[in-house]
Amino acid sequence: MRRILRSYKSDSREGLKDNKTGRSGTVLNANAKIIILDLRRRFGYGAGRIEQLLKQRGFSISHRQIEKLLLMNGLVVPNFKKQKPRKWIRYELPNPNDLWHTDWSYDPYTQSQLGIYIDDRTRLITSYGLFRNANAENTMALLKVGISAFGKPKAVMTNHGSRYYANYPNSDQCNT
Repeated sequence: MRRILRSYKSDSREGLKDNKTGRSGTVLNANAKIIILDLRRRFGYGAGRIEQLLKQRGFSISHRQIEKLLLMNGLVVPNFKKQKPRKWIRYELPNPNDLWHTDWSYDPYTQSQLGIYIDDRTRLITSYGLFRNANAENTMALLKVGISAFGKPKAVMTNHGSRYYANYPNSDQCNT
């Protein structure tokens, strides 16, 4: 939450955009690209064989980089059976206002509770507030502010804390 608020304050909406994860790709030498593509077109060699030939010529290029280059140029077809399933898949609904996430956190600077609603698709902070107590009334007040500013979401995702759900059996749950 703090990281999101900090990036929003420093860069406004630009700070909330997604960044590409992982290492940046390596750039291959233009001569190496020509040699790789030529070996594939002339002899039909695969990435592993091309890697061996290039090592003999003094190039140190991994077969994965060669495979990527061949894929970009349409010289090989990806084999989906060999690909591992992704360990992490981004959970994100397709349209704005499909889902809002909400949570509470303690702000040590103001020594108060921070409540926030964030749109799942756009990462727009639809409403937030600093309160003395994190309770159901303040949660509903933030939700009403967000709805009046951005419209009603299709769903709201919360944790199962006492601020969102009644903890007593047979209690009145019409406002949760």
